Amino acid sequence: MPHPPVSDAASAPAPTALAPSKLQVFWRRLLSTVVLWGLLAGAVVFKVGWPFHALICVLGLGSLWEYLQMDREVPRSSRLWVMAMGIFYYAGLVAHFSGVAWVSLDLLDGLFPWLVLTGVFVPTFFRPLEGQKTLWQVIFPAFGFFYVAYLFSFLSRILFTQWSEAAPQSGVMCALFVVLATKFTDSGAYVVGSLIGKHKMIPHISPGKTWEGLIGAFIGAVGAGMVLKWGAGAQMALVSWPAALVLCLLIAIVCVAGDLAESVIKRCLNIKDSGATLPGIGGALDLTDSLLWTTPLFYLYLRHAA
Repeated sequence: MPHPPVSDAASAPAPTALAPSKLQVFWRRLLSTVVLWGLLAGAVVFKVGWPFHALICVLGLGSLWEYLQMDREVPRSSRLWVMAMGIFYYAGLVAHFSGVAWVSLDLLDGLFPWLVLTGVFVPTFFRPLEGQKTLWQVIFPAFGFFYVAYLFSFLSRILFTQWSEAAPQSGVMCALFVVLATKFTDSGAYVVGSLIGKHKMIPHISPGKTWEGLIGAFIGAVGAGMVLKWGAGAQMALVSWPAALVLCLLIAIVCVAGDLAESVIKRCLNIKDSGATLPGIGGALDLTDSLLWTTPLFYLYLRHAA
């Protein structure tokens, strides 16, 4: 029996959606950034801590959830276990820093990694071992707790510590300093790279990053950090001007490394974005990836060198 003729309209390929232009991506990123900074600014102005707690928990746990969803071949029970541990860990951090209940930070940092490892290893005792696949199913979720939940907790440690008795808002200003320097590293690299970027930095990992963009990253970090240092006045007196300059340069380098690290994970798992929560940025992990690297560095400076 002859097949019925196929019309040109039916045989024509479906039109593909046009990718957003660099200008559209920039404006979407700007909108998401303005909303986030608006929440932080409101918390600073009204001197209330709960918006900070809420934002850190939402971003930290959202980033952890996105990370765990990147590889669905890892047993669901292991992913849910690590997510549950992340929730309880952040609840403990809120209790510790808000004073709602006595919770030792050392206890949190010691107990929860042990619980995470126990929860992902024990199920392997009761199913057939599959070589490196089984090992990956243990390492991937356990690493996620350290890489996302634990490292992002350093933002809370910076924010809710009063680093100077003479400057009660020192923790807030130090947190804003590292966040501003980090995010303006991203913005500076994106703007300069989009305008004049020609020489690819590491194309097999991140084709969009250029050496010209790295210059923009330094400009963004130093510009934002110095402005915040000047505006904060005595609240950031423990960070000298020379130290602030060096820290901004280090933050820019570490920020780029953190962004590339997440790109390595996504490329190995064949994923473009960790999610689609934030317009122009991607997922929560796409927003926090560089902070996972810069906040521990800045915390160590404040704790041991300031």
